[in-house]
Amino acid sequence: MLSALINKWTAGILQVAIMTAVCAAEIGSVTIIQDSGRLPEEIIRYNIQLKAGDIFDENILNSDIKRLYGTGFFADIVSETKDVGDGKVDITIRTKAKPTVKNIYISGNIKFSSYELMKNVSLTAEQPLNDNQLRDSANKLREFYKSKGYNEAQITPELKTLEDGRVDVIFQINENLRMKINKVTFEGNTVYSSWTMKNTIANRWSVLSSIFDMGLYEPGELENDKVRLRELFWNKGYLDFKVEEIQVSQLEKSPEYVDLNFKIYEGVPYKIGKITIAGAKIFSAEQLMEMVRLREGQTFDNRLEQETTKDISGLYQTLGHADVVCRIERIPNFETKFVDLNIVISEGRRYEVKDVIISGNKITKDKVIRRELVIQPGDPLDNNRIEASQSRLMGMGYFNKVDAVSVNSDEIGKRDVAFEVEEKSTFSFKIGGGYSDTDSLLGMAEISNSNFDITDPQSYFQGGGQRFRLQGMFGLERMGFNADFTEPWLFDIPLRLDLSGYWNEYQYDYWYEQRGGGKFTLAKQFFDDFTSVALGYKLEYVRVFHVDRTESQEMRDSQGHWLVSQPSLSLTRDTRDNLLEPTSGYYLNFTSSITPQFLGSSENYYRLEAKGSLYYSFLDKAIITHVGGKIGTVSGFNYNDDVPIFERYFLGGGDSIRGFPYREIGHNDVNGHNLGGQSMLLVTAEVSHPIWNFIRGAAFVDIGNAWEKSYRYDMSGINVGAGYGLRIKVPYLNAPVRLDLAYPILNNQDDVKNTLRFHFNMGFAF
Repeated sequence: MLSALINKWTAGILQVAIMTAVCAAEIGSVTIIQDSGRLPEEIIRYNIQLKAGDIFDENILNSDIKRLYGTGFFADIVSETKDVGDGKVDITIRTKAKPTVKNIYISGNIKFSSYELMKNVSLTAEQPLNDNQLRDSANKLREFYKSKGYNEAQITPELKTLEDGRVDVIFQINENLRMKINKVTFEGNTVYSSWTMKNTIANRWSVLSSIFDMGLYEPGELENDKVRLRELFWNKGYLDFKVEEIQVSQLEKSPEYVDLNFKIYEGVPYKIGKITIAGAKIFSAEQLMEMVRLREGQTFDNRLEQETTKDISGLYQTLGHADVVCRIERIPNFETKFVDLNIVISEGRRYEVKDVIISGNKITKDKVIRRELVIQPGDPLDNNRIEASQSRLMGMGYFNKVDAVSVNSDEIGKRDVAFEVEEKSTFSFKIGGGYSDTDSLLGMAEISNSNFDITDPQSYFQGGGQRFRLQGMFGLERMGFNADFTEPWLFDIPLRLDLSGYWNEYQYDYWYEQRGGGKFTLAKQFFDDFTSVALGYKLEYVRVFHVDRTESQEMRDSQGHWLVSQPSLSLTRDTRDNLLEPTSGYYLNFTSSITPQFLGSSENYYRLEAKGSLYYSFLDKAIITHVGGKIGTVSGFNYNDDVPIFERYFLGGGDSIRGFPYREIGHNDVNGHNLGGQSMLLVTAEVSHPIWNFIRGAAFVDIGNAWEKSYRYDMSGINVGAGYGLRIKVPYLNAPVRLDLAYPILNNQDDVKNTLRFHFNMGFAF
């Protein structure tokens, strides 16, 4: 053991001595040997610090090797040192250069020429491949594309080794062009026009494609477009329809655009042969046949087939058959062009609801959620009720999302229904402003909570499903303060209570008006979820002042103070799919109010009004039509008595008859100043269409007038305004913008000129 330690110690001393001798030696020569590739030797020696005659230093030699690697020309570098006596060492450096570049290619480029792109490549042909130059060239090509707005372009350098050992460098480019549709054509269509077919598919041309990202070519949608066209033709019975080929052709002069050509085969329409029903046990075939919308001998219609399966499935689901499956087997006869239909029903098990489970609500109280549900324990497990409950919860505005699912319980024939909600903040503080032709420049500050609970301070007055708002406004022509409170379930029954208090001042052209007071309303749904009746009461102080002495006597007589004590009754039916942006459904409202002196009012008068709106959309809600109307009268108990000026109708402006000045349609005094009317009729029609993303266009016509006396509707005095406007929803901000350009095409209003008028309503809040 001792002998081994001595030998090891002696060898270490000798190694140290040798290394010390070498490091202290003088460099005799530095020889460069290039194993492959031929670089000028000056390039190699320029990157070597050690020279003949220098004292050898291994650290410097290592730095020289690292520096040579850093040039990017070499695949391998080996150094050797040899003791040649007399205290000198010779150094040999062997290099293996990277293969020589024969050719440099650009591949995959469409938008830009190879000549233009090669200006960004620093590699040189007939020179060894340089990693640094290769990497730098790829980066410069990426920067070039970014500078042209193509941020998604991908550049991948590839090397192709040739037989002689040299390499070709290929820069593979995927420009990821946002290719757009130039033209869509169809071959073989006779049933539908090309225009109809173009508006059925997703890959379609857009007039705004040159400005916005519209009319984009989406290859992934081509198969879906085939299905869309197939279903379109199935609607008319063409069951043999198929898209045989889709040709995609890039435009040579504009490579960002493509032409699409659909080659189709229509076939002939099929008529319906026999209709049979199989698998039904709960209902007889005769009962179910009444729900079948297709009839023997008529032309097959895919839409009626889908409605039939939906109706039959819905019938079973109301009984708790949540797993029911209804499908229709088509048995075509290719010779006679008749198709037999076999309606196959798998009824599944009948289920009842055991428990309804609510989860995810940390703020909203459990009862607030449960009272909106239309499915309860013991009910049949009806998917329609589950979906309706899910929609009602989303409609509350308290949740980002609501997931609903039925899960197995521990009892056979029963399932639990679980609703998982994801809450969102319902408290908001807004400071903003706006400008319109109605209120001019207006600033606003508002605090609101749509999930308020006035009875629960421990929960910071949250989670009770009530609504509360405080709002202050200050503008050039209007200022005021409003406080509103709503309890939708008064005494835990579906009885809605609305309370509000306010003080507002308006500056009109010929007088100022102050209104202060409060009102409450009790509303109750009846018959169904769309119909309600409301009983209200308003107590209000009104002051009309600042009427100039130069005004007519009739105008000056309008000044004064009034007390308004006013009960009201209204009946409403509202089936609109969205209150803010409706696309379908209708709205009807009938309202009556009375303002009698025996309840403390200053005057005796009453009001009767009816209004309605109808919304209809087509082309997948791209085109939305709206037709609306309003008729009303306000009258004194004595038919010939005039009502106060603040209760009269004033039409004109962006919120009534566009093309006319704001509040300038009505009865004029001797000075031509509007005193309003006691009878009113307003009809409007509007058709809107998409332009781009959050911008829609709208063509409209407004018809109406305000007549001096009650129940006086003289159609010879009607006014008509028409025009076109934009509807803009500014993203991420609560900022509706309405811009309308209108002209009075029929003007029966004195002292109003026929001129093109711009109506605007712009606002923002944050």
